[in-house]
This record gives sequence, C-alpha cells and structure tokens, in this order.
Amino acid sequence: MISRLKLCRLSIHRGKHTLYDEKFHDGVNIIHGDNGAGKSTIADFIYFALGGDLTDWRKVVREGDFVVAEIQARSSYLTIRRDVTTAHNQPMQIFFGSYDQAIAGDFRQFEAFPYRRPEGSGYSFSQILFRAIGIPEAISDGVSNVTMHQLLRVLYSDQLTPIQRIFQVESFDTWQIRQAVGHVLCGIGGYDLFALQLFLRNLTKEHDEVSAQLKGVVSIASGYGEKVLIEQITSAIEAKNAEREGLVIQAATLLEGAGQRAAAAEIDEVLKKQAKEYSVVRRKVAELDDRLKTLSFEIEDSDLFISHLGQSIIDFDDASATFSAFGAVRFEFCPSCFGPVKGHHCEGVEEESAAAQGCYLCGGDVRAERDETRALAVKLDLEMQLTESLALQAERQRELAQVEVEISAQRAKLRSIQRAGDINRLEYSTRFDVALSEINRKIGFIESELHQLRRRHDLATEIDALSKRKAALNEQITGIKNQISATENAQDSRKRIAYTKISTLTEGLIRKDLPEHSDFGDFKSFSFSFAADWMAIDGDKNRVGSASGMVILKNSFLFALFLASLSDKAFALPRFMLMDNIEDKGMVAERSWNFQRLIIEKCEESDVPHQIIFSTSKIAPELEGSKYVVGGKYTKVDQSLKLNKAK
Repeated sequence: MISRLKLCRLSIHRGKHTLYDEKFHDGVNIIHGDNGAGKSTIADFIYFALGGDLTDWRKVVREGDFVVAEIQARSSYLTIRRDVTTAHNQPMQIFFGSYDQAIAGDFRQFEAFPYRRPEGSGYSFSQILFRAIGIPEAISDGVSNVTMHQLLRVLYSDQLTPIQRIFQVESFDTWQIRQAVGHVLCGIGGYDLFALQLFLRNLTKEHDEVSAQLKGVVSIASGYGEKVLIEQITSAIEAKNAEREGLVIQAATLLEGAGQRAAAAEIDEVLKKQAKEYSVVRRKVAELDDRLKTLSFEIEDSDLFISHLGQSIIDFDDASATFSAFGAVRFEFCPSCFGPVKGHHCEGVEEESAAAQGCYLCGGDVRAERDETRALAVKLDLEMQLTESLALQAERQRELAQVEVEISAQRAKLRSIQRAGDINRLEYSTRFDVALSEINRKIGFIESELHQLRRRHDLATEIDALSKRKAALNEQITGIKNQISATENAQDSRKRIAYTKISTLTEGLIRKDLPEHSDFGDFKSFSFSFAADWMAIDGDKNRVGSASGMVILKNSFLFALFLASLSDKAFALPRFMLMDNIEDKGMVAERSWNFQRLIIEKCEESDVPHQIIFSTSKIAPELEGSKYVVGGKYTKVDQSLKLNKAK
C-alpha cells in the first residue's frame, strides 16, 4: 500500500471560541483571499498541525490557543491537537479516531507524544505518523532526527524561504539530513545511506579523540623510561611481589625463632578489627551475590516475555492479513449460548447490504476505516510494550555487568584483608624491633616500587587499549566507506529513475509557462540536488533573472515531485503538498492563472488518491467560487480567523 496523507478538517481555537473550522477534500484545495486576509496564517497552522516546528508565529496567529486537525493516514483516521506556543519542539496529542469522535470525548482520550524520540521507551509523534502514513521509519536512534518536520520542510512551500532553496531554512541543518529526506520521499533507499554517513561521521570524530588521547598518554609514559611494554612491566611486578613475599617469610621466621609474640590483648584487638572488616566485606559479597541471582532470574523471565510480545505482533499482523483477505466473520451460532444467530437486519433487506451497515453478530459499526484505526492503535500498543521491555532488559543487563564487576572487586578485597593479617600480626612483636624494622623498610620500599610499576602498567594497558581502538576504528572507517560506496551504487539505479522522472516533469511544466512572460529561454535540461539544496537550468543555478521566474521554477519542481509520486508507487512522498507561494507580488495575474490551471489539469488526470493545497490572491476567473475553493474568499474585513467573534 502506498503512503498517503490527507488533511480532512482543520479547526483553530482560542479558549471556548472557534476561530476557524473548515473541511478539506481530495484533490486540489484552494485557499483564496486578498493579500493580508490570512491565507498564510491557515497554511502555517496546517504545517504546525501536521508536525512542523513553527516558532516564528505571525502576531495574528498567536491569538489562537490550539489547533485540531483530522487526517487520513492511508486507511486510518487520526485527530491531532497541538498547543500554539513560541517554544521549539512542541509535543502532539493524538486521538485514534475521527474529529467528531474526538470532540465527543472532549479531548480526554487523546494520547500525548513528544517531538523527539524518548530515551528508553515510547514513541515520538513522528514515529506514530510515519507508521500510519506508510513512510519508512528510522530504526536507529542515530537517524531519529528525520522527523515529520524535516519532511514538511519540502512538502510545505512557504513565503519566508528563499525561492532558490528546496528546503525551508533552519539552524543546524546538514546535507546528510537533506539528502536522507530527499531519498525517502523519492523511494531511493530509506535511511541506510544516512545511517552509514552518520556512523562514519561519529567514527571519524572518535578516531580523532582516540588519537589525541593516545598521543597524551604516550607523552606521559615516556617519562618512566624505555620499558613501557605490558609484558616487561608484568614481569617486573611479579619479581617484586616474589621479593616482598620472601621478606614477609623472613620476618615470620625471625619472630618464631625468638618465641616472642605480641601481647594477647594487642593481638585480640588487631584480630577484632580484622574480623569486623572481613565480616562487612563478606556481607557485601553475599548481598551482591543475591542481587546477581535475582537479576539473572529477571533477565531470563523477561526474555520469555519479550519473545511472547514479538510473537504477538507477528500473530496480530497475520490476523489483520487474514481479516483483510476473508472479510468479517459471520456467525451462524452464538459463541456464548450456541443458539442460532438472528440477523440484525430488517426483513426484505439484502444480507450483503445489512452486513455493510454493521457487525453481523452485534450490529455495531464495522466501517473499514474504523477497523484500520483500531488495529493501528492496538499494534502500536504492542510495539510500545516491546520497546519498553527491551529497554528495561538492557538496563538489567547493564546492572548485571556492574554487579559482576563489583562482586569481583569485593572478593579481591576479602583476599587482601586475609593477606594483610599476616603483616598486622608481625608489627606487634616486642623483640627484634631493629631487624623487623629493616625488613619492614624494605617491604615499604618494594611497595613504593610496586606502586610505580602498577602506574606504568596502567599507562601501558591504556596505550595498548587506545592503540587497538585506533586500529579498530581505522578498520571500521575503511569498512563503512566501502559500505557507503556499495550503498550508493545499489541506490544509483533507483535514484536515476526517480530524478529523471522529476526533472522531465519539471521541464515539461516550465515549458508550459506563458511565452510572453517566461524568462527561461531555450534550455536543454533541469537539474537539482536535495543534499546541496539547489535547482538549476542547464547547470546554472542563477539562470532565471526575475523573482517571478524563480517562483515558477521552484513551484514547477515541487509540483513535479508531487506528480512523480502519483505515477510511481515507489515514492514515499505521501501524495500531499502544501504551497503558499505559487505567486510573488510582482507576478502578473495571467502567469499565476496559467500555473493554477496546470495544477488542476494534471491532478484531474490522475486516479491516484492525492491532496494538494495552495493559496492565491490571484485566482483564475473560472476557479473563483468553484468546488476547489475551501472556505470562500477571505478579505481584510472578513479574514480567515474570526477573531472578532471570539472577543
């Protein structure tokens, strides 16, 4: 099923007052009015309602408190609400059903979704809309910045964007995002190339950081001498440990030969302290061991639940496919009492007609679009449970790894306390102090050397780890570059098909510009780049000399992109376009009328469901008051927003 988005209804509210409420239809929708009558205001509200990130509101627009829009997303109906504010990244409230159902529920059944994908679990509203509309969704968190807003930067041609640009201008824009949006709309390859490009950018950044760290650590290590290899330092540590153990044995032998021990009270005190510390650490080890077992059990149990959810989603898809294939099930016998089911239709009404009116068993509403909407809500709920369960499972696994590290450290501490006991006893001897003092001095010196060796060992380990990481990054970068090249080659065929179709359609539209006003001249080709954000005639980005000519060029390209999606199912562009700039103030009326007629002509030729909305102050005479016009003609006196009624 191809991607599809249709705006069915839009209402704008201030408190209890409705400032605007109009229904939109399939095909061409025209917002007609004088300059300054509020046409662009409605266009901005449509853009914002559908997920655009709009903060630079016109003064009159800020009179509204919130906007509500009913959309058809393929076979499902959703109702959207967003609060009007100048803050960025506003959330969206979604009701899985029609506008009338949402209003009847007094907005209490709306679910809130954030602008950006939440960490751990849950969905952003872009994810919900992408799934409903049929637009490929970015699976990786790294490419989650491709949102409804990013797509609408192309699908909404506003008056503020420079006419030489394809995309609306915004801060922190990157060519990778623009290219990814263009590829998705044209059905070239989803987000694979974008994900690889982002991955390469992150790998390159990490490679530079690792190289700088390695350089710094090597500089520090060079101050310790030539021996910086782990094997050399490990051998030196083992030798010093052996020497230390020998001194400890000497001290023990000396004390045993003398028969002198510390006073019983002193020994008892030392042993008590040691036993207390040992008990605390052992209790900690026991607690960690219990936590380790609990986490292992929870992880095993959650794995089963995650597997169950995954299978449930598969079963749900199978059930939906079966229902679509066979239609609604008709019961001959009641599944509760097993008695014959009596039809809910009146005598004389054909069975097929009755079935179309409601459920065969209970008589309830079973319209196809309602079933699709409910199915979407149920599936999203299952997928959200799965996402949350996977996030919790990842958290448990991270905690398990931390507990394993900590319990290992605590067990090592237990062994250390046991070894320390030997030395603690020796220090309380009352005889041979001089001999023991010398031995202890040597032990202390060795401990100091061991400390230095361990420091050198840590540096050597860090150098080794950084060197390996740098080598691995080099290998990954090479591999990713090869994957990018392979992906570009694989996408090249589809890209040529899509781009050629768009360019050919654009050229055809440009050539139908009124000859007496056209400033394109005799040209051979039209070209464009989503990534670099430009359009060109015969390779010249500045070929067109007038502002009105650039308006025709840009709108011809956008309309060609829209038309290409109607003739090629592979396009993921949702067969929707919003144009608020089909004429500039200097364009003669006849030139604008010609382009409007082209829009009507081309759209009427297509039998693919679609919707295009454009505004104009210079409407073609035969279109004024026609079926294409939404809301009548707006004037400076009778503006699009009925602010006076709300006062």
